[in-house]
Amino acid sequence: MCDYSGFSDVELIALLQSDGDFNGAFTVIYDHYFPPLVLHAGKMLGDMDLAKDVVQEIFTKLFYQRAETDINTSLKSYLHTAVRHVVFDHLKQAKVEMNYAEDFFIYAKGSGELADEQVCLKELTRVIESEIEKMPFKMREIFKLSRKQYFSQKKIAKLLGLSQSNVSNQIQRAIKILRNNPIILRTQSTI
Repeated sequence: MCDYSGFSDVELIALLQSDGDFNGAFTVIYDHYFPPLVLHAGKMLGDMDLAKDVVQEIFTKLFYQRAETDINTSLKSYLHTAVRHVVFDHLKQAKVEMNYAEDFFIYAKGSGELADEQVCLKELTRVIESEIEKMPFKMREIFKLSRKQYFSQKKIAKLLGLSQSNVSNQIQRAIKILRNNPIILRTQSTI
């Protein structure tokens, strides 16, 4: 295996897309760009574990689609743009998931004609409120502003002096806490 560490990004891309020793070129690209891309994604998401997953997803796609990948800019610009797109996709997905949860609560509230459903809904609401109160102060504050006072993420960020991505991340983490609660999962299955 050749030492590719002295190669330029253009040469590494050419090697990556060739039938030759693309593993060596990929390793150099990965080792060089992974840490700064994780920091970049982490700033946008506010969650370093999710940031690592996002960057890993990009490198996995780059590796498996290396022959079809068309890089018309610098490798650094290409990878940073890819990070931005994947982060935005994750944020959009989280918003869609939250909309489904909100729709469920609206449905549960409006269709509680049967006594059993009403009891389950009250129990679910109690458990959710209890879980919200257990959240860290900042997360709880952001979640309540978002879900109870219907503030936009932008308005919450401005009000609390935080970045909008930090607000979004806190909301996502709060929703994840609620979704992972076994009592909430069990209660939802009975409604």
